[in-house]
Order: sequence, then structure tokens, then C-alpha cells
Amino acid sequence: MKSAIRFKPDFVGALAEKFNVILASASPRRRELLSRLDIDFQVHPSEFAEDLDKAQFAAASDYVVETAARKARDVYRRVKSKSVKPLFVIGSDTVVVNSYGTILEKPKSDADAAATLKGLSGRTNMVYTGVCLIVDVPDSSEPQLIKTVESTEVVFDELDDAVVDAYVKTGEPHDKAGSYAYQSFAGFFVREIRGDYYNVVGFPCARFFRMLQDLHQQGII
Repeated sequence: MKSAIRFKPDFVGALAEKFNVILASASPRRRELLSRLDIDFQVHPSEFAEDLDKAQFAAASDYVVETAARKARDVYRRVKSKSVKPLFVIGSDTVVVNSYGTILEKPKSDADAAATLKGLSGRTNMVYTGVCLIVDVPDSSEPQLIKTVESTEVVFDELDDAVVDAYVKTGEPHDKAGSYAYQSFAGFFVREIRGDYYNVVGFPCARFFRMLQDLHQQGII
């Protein structure tokens, strides 16, 4: 029987050897994408309320990065005393911003999802994903905090009420920022994506990989 193909550069393998790697998210999409790197990690969903005042941030990118950082800090504080190895915590958050600059997170109801989708119809929206790493560094009393953000443009076709209603009935919009999931049914009415596809799914794989490479070059992993 042919063995499964694995993509595991040396520094990726060293990550789990040196650290207790923790994904501070319950998102099945982030878990699946991170698993592609063949990293041994644990999932500890953040308990951060995600209630930051959006009006206090100059840009949506600032808001999403700070939310990711709060998620990572929450998990780091709760897990640190129980971990034998140094910690490597991955926090992430995704928001969608409509053409008017309004941040769209997960809908509160079917009606909210329908209204959101009608507002995105025929327009371009921006998807921002913030990533925050909290890494225990040798010979340092404080962990290193590394933050970044990825942005991707998503262009919608025109959606009539029947399409919107049918999509909302699938239940798919319920736990999705912006009320849609391109990797599933929304792929039928998203005309174009400009940027990282996986960022729209919920985790910017290439950006995260570059973060790991930078940490490797610094001798941290």
C-alpha cells in the first residue's frame, strides 16, 4: 500500500519537538488547514468574548489583528501553567468588510444573513484575517508576540432573492464571517478572488508559512 505523501520541511518538524503547539480556535477550517503541514498540535478554543469596540480602530485590519491577539493571550494564560514544553500559541480571526467599510462578522439570525448577502450582491468585499503567534523564547521571561494580517478581495455576482433565500436555508452562513463560505456553496456565486484563497476560507496558509520560516531563520524553531 502506497504511503500518504507528506509535506514536512525540517523546521516544521522541529516546531512540535520544541514546543507545545496550540491552535486557539474551534474553527474546523483552521484546524484542517493547519493539519496539512503535518504539525502535531492541540486545539484550545479561546474564551475571549470578541467584544472589542470597532469604532476604536482606524482600520478593519487593526481590529482583526487585535482580536486575534486577544484570543491567543487568553489561551496562553490558561494553558501556560499546565504545559511542560514551551508554548507556541496560534490565534486567528477573520472578518469581512463590505464596500461601505462596515465590518461584517457572523450573522445573528437568518434575516441578518440574508440582509448581509443582499448587501454584498454585485459588489466587492474584503476579507481580513489576523494571525497572532505567542512564542516562548529561550532565556526570556516574556514570550514573543508576532502579529500579521492578510487581505483578499472577493467579488460577488448579482444575487436575486431566491438565491439568497436558498443559500440561507442551507444553514451555511450561520457561523461564517460575512455570512458566506466560498469553499462550499458560495463558490457558485463568487465571481472572482484576488489574493489568497485560503485567507477567504479562514487561515492564510502562505503567510503563516512565511512566519514559520522567519522564526526558523531567527533560530527560534
